[in-house]
Amino acid sequence: MQKLTFFVVLTVLFLAVPAFSQTATGDILGTVTDASGAAVTDARVTVKNLDTNAIKELTTSVMGTFRVSLLPAGSYEVTVEKPGFAKFVQGPIVLRLNQNADLKIPLSVAATGETIMVSTDAPLINTTNAEISTSFDAKRITELPLSTNRNLLNIAASLPGVAQVSAGNSGFGQNGNQGTEGGSLQYSANGMRQRSNSFLIDGQDSYYASTGGLLQPMNNPDIIAEVRVITNQFLPEYGRAAGSVMSVVTKSGSNSLHGSLFWFHNSNKLNALTNAEKRLVPKPKEALFRIENQFGGTVGGPVIKDKTFFFGSLMRWTDRRLGSGSSISGAPTEAGRQALQSLAGSRPTVKALLENLPAGVPNGQSRTVTFGGQTAVVPLWVT
Repeated sequence: MQKLTFFVVLTVLFLAVPAFSQTATGDILGTVTDASGAAVTDARVTVKNLDTNAIKELTTSVMGTFRVSLLPAGSYEVTVEKPGFAKFVQGPIVLRLNQNADLKIPLSVAATGETIMVSTDAPLINTTNAEISTSFDAKRITELPLSTNRNLLNIAASLPGVAQVSAGNSGFGQNGNQGTEGGSLQYSANGMRQRSNSFLIDGQDSYYASTGGLLQPMNNPDIIAEVRVITNQFLPEYGRAAGSVMSVVTKSGSNSLHGSLFWFHNSNKLNALTNAEKRLVPKPKEALFRIENQFGGTVGGPVIKDKTFFFGSLMRWTDRRLGSGSSISGAPTEAGRQALQSLAGSRPTVKALLENLPAGVPNGQSRTVTFGGQTAVVPLWVT
């Protein structure tokens, strides 16, 4: 089993076109006052993205307040200027997904040219709604275990109110080609059905319309910038969700060239046999094996400095295994192979069987096989 994934994002200066959805951005807001606590009106506020040098400017209101909306998650610097006051600069301010940074900015009377630098971060608060959510930044995603398939959905198991769906539970819902290399954790949030979980990638819906579940497999954590999982008190903008909303933001390019390389390995020496596997064959370690490798990398940087950026990712996934889930109970003898060839030799599955399975030794047993209304008795050697 092999899988090759290529992921590319082209990021354009966010001032030119506000392409980011409201569900994948944050705001920087604040109040500007003087030494007496009075509001400072018409002060010029400049918000600068430290990764791309993109800038947004506005002035404070009559109440001394300002709000810069639709900012992608990242690091920012805020500058406030007003004639007769010292310039105020604060940063880096790390803005998280769907969260607001609320600043209290005091300006001091000073001579022209004086600057006050504040290097502390701003508190990220939520004063506008009652959402209950958990955020995972890139560092946290890298350090958390994501099971053996490294699928991003496995982080949901660490949240309160989330229960993994086990054997015997309803499996109605899909998560990235369920049951294959893209499959991942099936979970219920707050007792709701699996199909009540909603998924967004860069602000866009990404789930099966009929059954729910993540549509796009996310098995490469290196492309993820941040994840926010809302488990209660959803806003109307999320529509169908009643269990949880997982919002994923992918990484983008910046003015500096950056990237990563990774290699994930799994094999027999890192796994234990089940009791069923131990009873299957006399020497299960010789009969059963698994060699899995995921390797690849990411790279991002500028196309045109301060204007256009790129980010790309490449991953190759190979998984060679021989498990105990299925076994061959019999193989056709040479006479049986001829019977199958004449009956359905042109069918791809039968053709593959005849090409890859050796002929068995006759032991007097047989099976009746029917294809397209025709029936034949196929001699078998039965294990």
